[in-house]
Amino acid sequence: MKIKVLIFLVVFILGMQFIISCNKKNKNYTMAHDTAFHAETRAWSQKIYEQPSNDEFYTERALSLINNDKNFKLAISDLEYAIKLKPEKNSNYLKLADAYFGNNQTFKARDMYLKAVEKNPNAEAYFKAGSFFLIVRKYKEARLYLNEAIKKDESYPKAYFLFAQTLKETGDTANAILYYKRAIQTEAGDYNAYLQLGILYSIKLNPEALKYLDAAINTNSGIDESWYSRGYYYQLTNNFPKALADYQQTITINPYNSKAYYNAGYIYFELKKWDLAIRHFELAARANNNFEKPVYMLGLTYEAKNDKVKAKQYYQQCLQINPNFSLAKEALLRIKN
Repeated sequence: MKIKVLIFLVVFILGMQFIISCNKKNKNYTMAHDTAFHAETRAWSQKIYEQPSNDEFYTERALSLINNDKNFKLAISDLEYAIKLKPEKNSNYLKLADAYFGNNQTFKARDMYLKAVEKNPNAEAYFKAGSFFLIVRKYKEARLYLNEAIKKDESYPKAYFLFAQTLKETGDTANAILYYKRAIQTEAGDYNAYLQLGILYSIKLNPEALKYLDAAINTNSGIDESWYSRGYYYQLTNNFPKALADYQQTITINPYNSKAYYNAGYIYFELKKWDLAIRHFELAARANNNFEKPVYMLGLTYEAKNDKVKAKQYYQQCLQINPNFSLAKEALLRIKN
């Protein structure tokens, strides 16, 4: 009796494996001919259909599913199967961790990053784990893993940069500056490190800010953030013509940069150029309809022009966006009296 049961179980398991294999094969055939998928995904599906035990094909299709089809669920399935085929292949653990994180499976992503570190404690694995912990704002853990990445590879600019980010976000700007500079020392054209140094020196009103903001713009002049940041430094140091020129360049690159419109409007307000101020505050509010400050400044500008009706309208509109905006509340009381 026991032998019959055992034989039945073996036959059942083999049968199930055969059915699963057939289903998987049919799925790959379908994906190879389904035009809803990107051509690259279909090509890898065809290769998998022809060689279903090749783990690299599953890995490549997973990357295509993520990059071209934005389908993390199927990508995760492929990467899990690739690991099942070749569990000793360490690179797939990091790819699977990235896929989990992209699919908002945070806990699975964390566990997989840590597993990748355990299986192959190289600089990339530590860096990826550190990056994950920085994103979820676990700064102590982020610094721990990023520091290990630097120990493994002292010429790893991204590790220095992210280590600096953890310091900046926890208020240690002095040491953040040191690590941003280390990032530049290991990679001279690090746009993000130049930008962050420029921003930190701007806060201190330190002229060194211009050196780094100029370097960021020279490295990549097509990004609006560096032009905006340099404009803001000029504004803080009362160099209004240069600030306005940089804000204009910011807007040329990104017509939806509401802060550039707002700051330009604020300069025109300071210069008592009411119509230009109004125009820029209107554009700032249009670029971001949840941005209450330009709406408040429209009220203040109309109040300066002695148009209390319009001023009241904008103060009320500001409070509709942010009921706790105290300056607008005070302004309504002021013009009422």
